[in-house]
Amino acid sequence: MEWKIVYKNLSRLNWATLFLLSLLSYFFMNHSLTLGIILGGLVMIANFGLFQHTIRRAFAADGAMKAKRISVIVKYYLRLSALGVIIYALISFHGIDPIGLAIGFSTVVISIIIFGVRRALKTSFSEAT
Repeated sequence: MEWKIVYKNLSRLNWATLFLLSLLSYFFMNHSLTLGIILGGLVMIANFGLFQHTIRRAFAADGAMKAKRISVIVKYYLRLSALGVIIYALISFHGIDPIGLAIGFSTVVISIIIFGVRRALKTSFSEAT
């Protein structure tokens, strides 16, 4: 399966997961938890997008490295440092629940798990017929 299609499906699934988690939290939890879920999800979706962009630019279609290894590593640590600053700023702001932030951070992981299970089931059902 081509990465563009996979990324498009994962991106849609990321937004759907964030929407569902936010909607459930809005109706059943307090507003600071909901805000944490929304902001955590947005941060992780943006981080996932930047990460895939860095990796796609670093490698050619055949898997050979186009960029220097050091530039990929430096970008990774810069993004990780920026993520740390953003997390610190969000947690130090007292209107955001850290539990909600952690749940929001899980949106990309939940999406990847759902995508993997769907692909496995699709493959399993196609082999059975």
